[in-house]
Amino acid sequence: MSKLSGKLMNLLSKGRRNRACLGALAMLVGLVALGCSQGSYPLDVFYEMHYQPSYKAHEPPRLSVPASAVPFYTVQASNHDGGELYEINCTMCHGPLGKGDGPVLVKMIDDYGYQPSFNPDLTALDDPTMIAKDTAGVTDIMVGGLTVMPSFSKLLSPEQIDAVARYVVDCLQGANPEGC
Repeated sequence: MSKLSGKLMNLLSKGRRNRACLGALAMLVGLVALGCSQGSYPLDVFYEMHYQPSYKAHEPPRLSVPASAVPFYTVQASNHDGGELYEINCTMCHGPLGKGDGPVLVKMIDDYGYQPSFNPDLTALDDPTMIAKDTAGVTDIMVGGLTVMPSFSKLLSPEQIDAVARYVVDCLQGANPEGC
């Protein structure tokens, strides 16, 4: 009987050691998890572009801004110059002359295979897929957005949107070149 009780005590002591190791492992995992969640996110892995300025998946962050980056700055609410507002907000896709040859749109077409459903050339008045042929059309598209073109209703005031629409129709489309 003493041999049996000795073996039983040996098994019980091994079970206690296993439970103690398992408990220590659980505490270690808990401390590691607690240590990784000290920021605003559980882990410091950011998928948003404004947190990690890289272009492709698994690319290391860049230390300097690319030379082809588009500058971003706010426009004063009193600024109603349609040409300047067009240059700041529209040339990256539509190009400086409204021909649809801006660097962002060219990159989307060349690198990502994007095919515009409507003609991005704002001067192609004879093209039936060009839908921004008058001030009202340009305004509607700027307010509502279109496919990959965002809505500018929260970025620009209604007066600024109207100034850009008049600039596109009068200057780029040539309806009133004297006013440019």
